[in-house]
Amino acid sequence: LVQSGNVALAVSVCGLFGPPLFGRLDLGGTRRRRWIVLFTLAMAADFAALAFSSSGVLTVGLSLLAGFGSGYIVLQYADVRAAYPDSLTGRAMALFTMAMFLGVAWMQWLTGAVAAWAEPRLGDPYLAVNGAVALLLLVGALAFRLLPGPAEARH
Repeated sequence: LVQSGNVALAVSVCGLFGPPLFGRLDLGGTRRRRWIVLFTLAMAADFAALAFSSSGVLTVGLSLLAGFGSGYIVLQYADVRAAYPDSLTGRAMALFTMAMFLGVAWMQWLTGAVAAWAEPRLGDPYLAVNGAVALLLLVGALAFRLLPGPAEARH
Protein backbone atom coordinates (compact mmCIF):
# COMPACT_ATOMS: atom_id res chain seq x y z
CA LEU A 1 0.00 0.00 0.00
CA VAL A 2 2.86 2.38 0.71
CA GLN A 3 4.35 1.73 -2.73
CA SER A 4 0.95 2.30 -4.38
CA GLY A 5 0.58 5.52 -2.40
CA ASN A 6 4.02 6.65 -3.53
CA VAL A 7 3.10 6.00 -7.17
CA ALA A 8 -0.22 7.85 -6.73
CA LEU A 9 1.65 10.81 -5.23
CA ALA A 10 4.17 10.81 -8.09
CA VAL A 11 1.36 10.63 -10.68
CA SER A 12 -0.34 13.58 -8.96
CA VAL A 13 2.86 15.61 -9.00
CA CYS A 14 3.39 14.79 -12.70
CA GLY A 15 -0.18 15.94 -13.28
CA LEU A 16 0.76 19.40 -11.98
CA PHE A 17 3.30 19.94 -14.75
CA GLY A 18 1.24 18.88 -17.77
CA PRO A 19 -1.36 21.68 -17.95
CA PRO A 20 1.12 24.60 -17.93
CA LEU A 21 3.21 22.95 -20.64
CA PHE A 22 0.25 22.07 -22.85
CA GLY A 23 -1.19 25.54 -22.35
CA ARG A 24 2.02 26.99 -23.78
CA LEU A 25 1.86 24.61 -26.76
CA ASP A 26 -1.63 25.77 -27.81
CA LEU A 27 -1.52 26.78 -31.47
CA GLY A 28 -5.24 27.55 -31.73
CA GLY A 29 -7.82 26.80 -34.40
CA THR A 30 -7.70 23.55 -36.34
CA ARG A 31 -4.23 22.76 -35.00
CA ARG A 32 -5.55 22.82 -31.44
CA ARG A 33 -8.30 20.36 -32.34
CA ARG A 34 -5.79 18.08 -34.10
CA TRP A 35 -3.57 18.16 -31.02
CA ILE A 36 -6.53 17.25 -28.81
CA VAL A 37 -7.32 14.23 -31.00
CA LEU A 38 -3.66 13.17 -31.23
CA PHE A 39 -3.10 13.45 -27.47
CA THR A 40 -6.32 11.51 -26.83
CA LEU A 41 -5.04 8.77 -29.16
CA ALA A 42 -1.70 8.83 -27.32
CA MET A 43 -3.52 8.43 -23.99
CA ALA A 44 -5.49 5.52 -25.48
CA ALA A 45 -2.20 3.90 -26.50
CA ASP A 46 -0.84 4.49 -22.99
CA PHE A 47 -3.84 2.76 -21.40
CA ALA A 48 -3.68 -0.08 -23.93
CA ALA A 49 -0.03 -0.59 -23.00
CA LEU A 50 -1.02 -0.49 -19.31
CA ALA A 51 -3.62 -3.17 -20.00
CA PHE A 52 -0.98 -5.59 -21.24
CA SER A 53 1.95 -4.53 -19.06
CA SER A 54 3.38 -7.24 -16.84
CA SER A 55 6.35 -5.17 -15.68
CA GLY A 56 6.05 -3.12 -12.53
CA VAL A 57 8.59 -0.59 -13.80
CA LEU A 58 6.74 -0.18 -17.11
CA THR A 59 3.40 0.15 -15.32
CA VAL A 60 4.76 2.91 -13.08
CA GLY A 61 6.33 4.68 -16.06
CA LEU A 62 3.12 4.50 -18.09
CA SER A 63 1.14 5.75 -15.10
CA LEU A 64 3.49 8.72 -14.69
CA LEU A 65 3.16 9.42 -18.41
CA ALA A 66 -0.64 9.33 -18.11
CA GLY A 67 -0.52 11.74 -15.16
CA PHE A 68 1.64 14.20 -17.07
CA GLY A 69 -0.06 13.67 -20.43
CA SER A 70 -3.55 14.27 -19.10
CA GLY A 71 -2.62 17.94 -18.92
CA TYR A 72 -3.50 18.25 -22.61
CA ILE A 73 -7.13 18.67 -21.55
CA VAL A 74 -6.44 22.39 -21.00
CA LEU A 75 -6.49 22.64 -24.80
CA GLN A 76 -10.15 21.66 -24.71
CA TYR A 77 -10.90 24.57 -22.37
CA ALA A 78 -9.47 26.90 -25.01
CA ASP A 79 -11.55 25.11 -27.65
CA VAL A 80 -14.75 25.59 -25.64
CA ARG A 81 -13.88 29.25 -25.02
CA ALA A 82 -13.41 29.81 -28.76
CA ALA A 83 -16.76 28.18 -29.55
CA TYR A 84 -18.94 30.74 -27.77
CA PRO A 85 -19.37 34.51 -27.87
CA ASP A 86 -17.97 36.49 -24.96
CA SER A 87 -21.45 36.89 -23.44
CA LEU A 88 -21.77 33.09 -23.06
CA THR A 89 -18.18 32.11 -22.30
CA GLY A 90 -18.61 31.87 -18.52
CA ARG A 91 -21.65 29.64 -18.80
CA ALA A 92 -20.01 27.49 -21.47
CA MET A 93 -16.88 27.00 -19.36
CA ALA A 94 -18.96 26.15 -16.29
CA LEU A 95 -21.00 23.63 -18.27
CA PHE A 96 -17.85 22.08 -19.73
CA THR A 97 -16.30 21.76 -16.27
CA MET A 98 -19.44 20.12 -14.89
CA ALA A 99 -19.56 17.78 -17.89
CA MET A 100 -15.95 16.79 -17.17
CA PHE A 101 -16.81 16.00 -13.55
CA LEU A 102 -19.77 13.96 -14.74
CA GLY A 103 -17.43 12.11 -17.12
CA VAL A 104 -14.98 11.38 -14.31
CA ALA A 105 -17.77 10.05 -12.09
CA TRP A 106 -19.16 7.96 -14.93
CA MET A 107 -15.71 6.52 -15.73
CA GLN A 108 -15.18 5.59 -12.08
CA TRP A 109 -18.52 3.81 -11.98
CA LEU A 110 -18.00 2.12 -15.34
CA THR A 111 -14.46 0.92 -14.64
CA GLY A 112 -15.63 -0.40 -11.27
CA ALA A 113 -18.34 -2.37 -13.05
CA VAL A 114 -15.83 -3.63 -15.63
CA ALA A 115 -13.44 -4.70 -12.85
CA ALA A 116 -16.23 -6.50 -10.99
CA TRP A 117 -17.24 -8.29 -14.19
CA ALA A 118 -13.68 -9.15 -15.24
CA GLU A 119 -12.18 -10.40 -12.00
CA PRO A 120 -14.07 -13.73 -11.78
CA ARG A 121 -13.89 -14.25 -15.55
CA LEU A 122 -10.37 -13.12 -16.42
CA GLY A 123 -8.67 -13.11 -13.05
CA ASP A 124 -7.00 -9.79 -13.90
CA PRO A 125 -9.32 -6.81 -13.70
CA TYR A 126 -6.55 -4.41 -14.80
CA LEU A 127 -6.51 -5.83 -18.31
CA ALA A 128 -10.23 -5.18 -18.70
CA VAL A 129 -10.27 -1.81 -16.93
CA ASN A 130 -7.30 -0.32 -18.80
CA GLY A 131 -8.58 -1.82 -22.05
CA ALA A 132 -11.99 -0.24 -21.45
CA VAL A 133 -10.40 3.16 -20.77
CA ALA A 134 -8.34 2.84 -23.97
CA LEU A 135 -11.45 1.94 -25.96
CA LEU A 136 -13.46 4.83 -24.51
CA LEU A 137 -10.63 7.25 -25.30
CA LEU A 138 -10.67 6.03 -28.92
CA VAL A 139 -14.45 6.53 -29.10
CA GLY A 140 -14.05 9.98 -27.53
CA ALA A 141 -11.36 10.98 -30.03
CA LEU A 142 -13.57 9.87 -32.91
CA ALA A 143 -16.60 11.73 -31.54
CA PHE A 144 -14.54 14.89 -30.95
CA ARG A 145 -13.16 14.68 -34.49
CA LEU A 146 -16.61 14.27 -36.05
CA LEU A 147 -18.46 16.89 -34.00
CA PRO A 148 -18.38 20.48 -35.26
CA GLY A 149 -15.84 22.75 -33.65
CA PRO A 150 -15.64 26.48 -33.09
CA ALA A 151 -15.98 28.67 -36.18
CA GLU A 152 -12.32 29.66 -35.93
CA ALA A 153 -11.31 25.99 -36.17
CA ARG A 154 -13.24 25.45 -39.40
CA HIS A 155 -11.14 27.83 -41.49
